[in-house]
Amino acid sequence: MKDLFLNKVTQIDCVEGMKRLPNNSIDLTVTSPPYNNLRDYDGYNFDYKKTIEQLYRVTRSGG
Repeated sequence: MKDLFLNKVTQIDCVEGMKRLPNNSIDLTVTSPPYNNLRDYDGYNFDYKKTIEQLYRVTRSGG
């Protein structure tokens, strides 16, 4: 993992990108999910469950 994303610009689905990361490899996660009922995203459906599952897996305890 050391050089997986270091000094690189990567365009990838966030869930697919997190699947490449080892468990407990992120010190801190800060997020601001969109409020689906307040905005129109032109039919885009964001899968919060898969995203949160991966965030939980890669974020260290307390992060």
